[in-house]
Amino acid sequence: MSISHTQTETVRELGAFERTIDLYMHRNPVQFSLVAEINRKVSEQKLARALQKVQAQHPLLRVSVDRRAPQPRYLRADEPIKIEAATEGTPWQAVVAGEQTRPLAHEPGPLMRAVLIASETGSVIVLTFAHQITDGTGGMRVVTDLVAALDGDEAGHQPNSEWDVPPSQETLLQALHATAPSVGPPQDELIDAPGELTRYSGRLPHVSALALQHGPTARLVTRCRVEGVSVHAALCAAASTVFHRAGRTRVRVLSPIDLRRAVGLPDAVANRFAGARTVSEASQADDFWKLARHHHRALEHQRAPQVLKAGSEALAQQPPATPEEAEAMMTVVTAADIQITNLGVVEAPADGRTLLGAVWGPAQTTQLAGEHVLGVATCGGRLRMTELTHHPLAGLLPDMAAVLARRCSEPDVPSP
Repeated sequence: MSISHTQTETVRELGAFERTIDLYMHRNPVQFSLVAEINRKVSEQKLARALQKVQAQHPLLRVSVDRRAPQPRYLRADEPIKIEAATEGTPWQAVVAGEQTRPLAHEPGPLMRAVLIASETGSVIVLTFAHQITDGTGGMRVVTDLVAALDGDEAGHQPNSEWDVPPSQETLLQALHATAPSVGPPQDELIDAPGELTRYSGRLPHVSALALQHGPTARLVTRCRVEGVSVHAALCAAASTVFHRAGRTRVRVLSPIDLRRAVGLPDAVANRFAGARTVSEASQADDFWKLARHHHRALEHQRAPQVLKAGSEALAQQPPATPEEAEAMMTVVTAADIQITNLGVVEAPADGRTLLGAVWGPAQTTQLAGEHVLGVATCGGRLRMTELTHHPLAGLLPDMAAVLARRCSEPDVPSP
């Protein structure tokens, strides 16, 4: 395919949410990495063939963003995903930190890249995505499809000539049948106080990672069922508890909501999420499971279809038109003490040569002052946490794990 063709063929215009992200990214790179540990050594050539297959499955892995048009649009970009090789044994944490210092340009595309790290027992693959094209759940779909592709035939696979492009989430939510009148999330001046944007400088973020063992992970899942809360709500409560112990009187937690699970939007490698924010006061930190139920109820309200549809409609009616407006909006809607993205249980096909031993992430920064961005994924029966920040809180992840372990070992008599 000629360069001129890839630079002129329109895939579709960006939706309001995608445009907001893109405008914010004019000066504030927002990209996230997912880390996959697999059980076999993979060459760059083998990885390139597998990524080519995955690109053929997901159109937004073959685009750039044209900002010159009256409305930003995705343009077709069929070039291969760039692969880099790190020195064998390089810690993936160092690679992830470095990925945050190298913005993914909006053109010529594609808007993702890969880093391959050989290890003693297999390979580690770090995939980094620009946020204009997908969210963490979509990125994890790429990871699992890549693992499957590594077991496929050795021949190269050309991109499909027919493009089944995922529609924007506004288009999908517009058709959503909400059973109650559209209402937005509750307004609260304390909860909605804006954050402070820091100028992007390319500084390496601090990366922390911790994996719960099988036993603590299983106990957490079981105890959450007994208490009637989600694992995510327990993670919110654990993070809040640690921050309160560190002296914070009020803690805000930002939780991206996966619209695929919340309202049944079709699975796709695309952006399918909304933000939900919950808040706790220091006085609530004394009763862990009560605090977890507080987060759970607040999140359930914000996951309601009518609330999600109302938020989407509001953005579609008054989207930001400039990078400055997008920055002003993002500092309000994403301001929090900690952001927790929980991708849930991730499983890749277990019947091939390539086995997915562990996944980490999503790992990212967003340029908000004091931010702590925590990515959570469970694979192989172990919950793993990855935190990026420029302002480390000593022992955040170990302290969260300790809080969870202690509260899950207490007698399981749920509070009223």
